[in-house]
Amino acid sequence: MSDLRRRVRDRLRGELRQQGASSAFDDPELFAEVDALLRRSAEVGDADALLLPEVMGDPATWRLQTAMHYESHRGARQASLILFIKRRILMPLLRWLFEYSRDNFERQRRVNQVLFACVQELAAETARLRQQLQQQATAPPPAADPSRH
Repeated sequence: MSDLRRRVRDRLRGELRQQGASSAFDDPELFAEVDALLRRSAEVGDADALLLPEVMGDPATWRLQTAMHYESHRGARQASLILFIKRRILMPLLRWLFEYSRDNFERQRRVNQVLFACVQELAAETARLRQQLQQQATAPPPAADPSRH
């Protein structure tokens, strides 16, 4: 099975390179790591497992609202007439557009979730690499071997 996955990944890598993907994909090991990272990110099933939405703050400020809310700022008598027209005449005429848009918003939400997961993975990897660099910088240099002289 792993041989089959490797062949599929190699074929995909070749097709992507022909279409102008990064020359870094010439390295099969690097491509396999990128592929694994993106697949792990796409498998994130729950947005609650992501840190970026927490950092972005109140979801009401950045998350799309796809539900229709009928409101009016006019007086009670005018508002009831206008809301009746919106609910009973305009919305049935425009429902197809609303449903089409909502489907696209759902697709975009899924893409955003995968991208959030990718950014989170990359941020974690960057933090790990920075920690390693700091540890190497603060570690004392290896002692000279006296037998070499």
